[in-house]
Amino acid sequence: MQLAQEDRVTALSFRTDDVPMMATANSEGDVALWDLDNKRLMHVLQNAHDGVISSVDFMVGQPLLITSSADNSIKEWLFDGNDGIPRLLRSRTGHFAPPQMIRYHGDDGRHLLSAGRDQTLRFFSVFRDAQNTELSQGSLERESRVRHARMSALRFPAVTQFASNTAMSRDWDDVVSCHQGSRDAHSWSVERKSLGKYTLESSDSSIVRAVAISACGNFGFLGLASGVIEMANMQSGLSRRTFVGHTKAVTGVHTDACNLRVYSTSLDGTLRIWDFATGNQLHCIDMPSTPSHLIVYRESSLLACACDDACIRVIDAESTRIVRTFSGHRNRITDLAFSNDGRWIVSSSLDCTIRTWDLPTGYMVDWFRVESVPVSVAFSPMGDFLATAHMDSVGIFLWANRTQFADITLRQINPHSDGSTDGSVAGAALVAMPTTAGLVDENEETVEDVEMDAVYMAPEQLTDNMVTLSSQPKSKWQTLMNLATIKKRNMPEKPAQVPELAPFFLPTTVSVEHQFDFGTSDAANIPTDPTSSKLISVSSESQLARILYNAHTTRVYAPVFEYLKTLNPSAIDVEIRSLPVDDQLKALKAFVCATTCQLKSKRDFELAQAYLHVFIAVFTDIIKANARELEPLLAELRNELKAQWDTVDNLIRYSACMIEFMRTK
Repeated sequence: MQLAQEDRVTALSFRTDDVPMMATANSEGDVALWDLDNKRLMHVLQNAHDGVISSVDFMVGQPLLITSSADNSIKEWLFDGNDGIPRLLRSRTGHFAPPQMIRYHGDDGRHLLSAGRDQTLRFFSVFRDAQNTELSQGSLERESRVRHARMSALRFPAVTQFASNTAMSRDWDDVVSCHQGSRDAHSWSVERKSLGKYTLESSDSSIVRAVAISACGNFGFLGLASGVIEMANMQSGLSRRTFVGHTKAVTGVHTDACNLRVYSTSLDGTLRIWDFATGNQLHCIDMPSTPSHLIVYRESSLLACACDDACIRVIDAESTRIVRTFSGHRNRITDLAFSNDGRWIVSSSLDCTIRTWDLPTGYMVDWFRVESVPVSVAFSPMGDFLATAHMDSVGIFLWANRTQFADITLRQINPHSDGSTDGSVAGAALVAMPTTAGLVDENEETVEDVEMDAVYMAPEQLTDNMVTLSSQPKSKWQTLMNLATIKKRNMPEKPAQVPELAPFFLPTTVSVEHQFDFGTSDAANIPTDPTSSKLISVSSESQLARILYNAHTTRVYAPVFEYLKTLNPSAIDVEIRSLPVDDQLKALKAFVCATTCQLKSKRDFELAQAYLHVFIAVFTDIIKANARELEPLLAELRNELKAQWDTVDNLIRYSACMIEFMRTK
């Protein structure tokens, strides 16, 4: 017997549930079903897959056919009809070409949207694979059968950029996308997992290069190749406003959290800030290099641009100034992402590295190298995972944020520390890619197996110009300053009553009748030594006084505060009150010198204030009586205290003014 099928046969299988049937697959993605009794073709499942079918298998004794293909899908077909034609029962699919852009959808960090070179936009669940699906572009299977064309020829061009917002997901479309070489942008509904109602057309017939959705979810923005930005209503699909000013193609569009500002970057080398309500340009910032990517952290109005010189520049939208510049990548930056708290920026590059930059310090705090070039990164809104997509892989990889689960000490890393001049990044550790099992093979070298440097210990003070607080709990110095109030509050309302002095066993008299002996006990008749004392011998010099005497001699006052740090508030109060006032006020002078020295070191600022408060409260009269003798030491202390407090006070006032400005703005 000889049967023929179009194109090259790649797999075949025989049905084993007493039905004489054979299934064959070809390299075009078709599955042919053959009736072996009549030696004829029963049915052809055209375009069952979008690639070469590598395997077809009938389940033993069941009317089920399993097919798998190079399009990264596996499908299960059920024969439950009388005509012998199967229907698709269930399937698991993914990108069959590498994804180009990934973003988290929603604020719970449970779902991802991904656009790939396979011309699909897919929805992924981080925790349940059964929820993974492709956002439908219509009845492509039926249309492909009618037109006798492959589904890939009927799909939209590959998505180059998309934006999503869940604020109005239940009311209208919540995703907008632009496509390669297309003059139209399309809306999508994640709720329905399908293409949306509207096609947003560019007014001047130029290609759409960038898209965005406002924070409220009501408006979509299109950045055109002509430099024009158009705003459309997501509910009606109608154009609402136009922003004109850029002279070249727009590379990025974003909005702020309150629909007051619109931010955009362009190939003309500028970052522009627009008024949301009127469309007028408010500011134009000339960038040192052409910006290719733009992201925004809406809670702080910080913008981050990836430029063509492989630098990341952070712009404060309020002051319109570049506040940070991160350099170190050896090749073009492919994507950026803010962390959920806005503290970090994660970047990926064609140099195969993924780097983490700390915004407050301006340093790189982490980097690692992977075998495949990362093309897109997305930080979870919950801060627990970093998702990456790579150039030669069809999967999305999740990396756990270890700072969420363990105490990790971050240190400054020099991005140029490897010292190479050939463009390599030998200084970054090569990390194995995550697997579907979530574990790396035991024989493979992991990051923990790599011999690291000695444990980094954070310095007590970052720079000598900073006024540093102590690591002691705040309640400790607050209790010390209010100790008298606390003692007064805890004092009982009535004094404790002394119990009657009665022994547990009462003596009895020697007689026939049972009577108690209330006479004087023998202990009272015991003669006492008049020279002996009932007081315990107590040294007249406390531990703090001895440390102060030693510091006064050696001029090293650091041990004074180190000793006080080990005591509780009550013990500190007792130690200060127990300082001797004889010997020409030697202990008091040493304490004043120790406080002055501590203030000059700019460390433990609040502890020095608290100790000085108690000291002055206790010895006010003595200081007044000996003002002439203590005046030089107290003058030096006053000058140093004023200088340090002015520094702290200026910082507090500056921060308060900035907060008030942001609140009223």
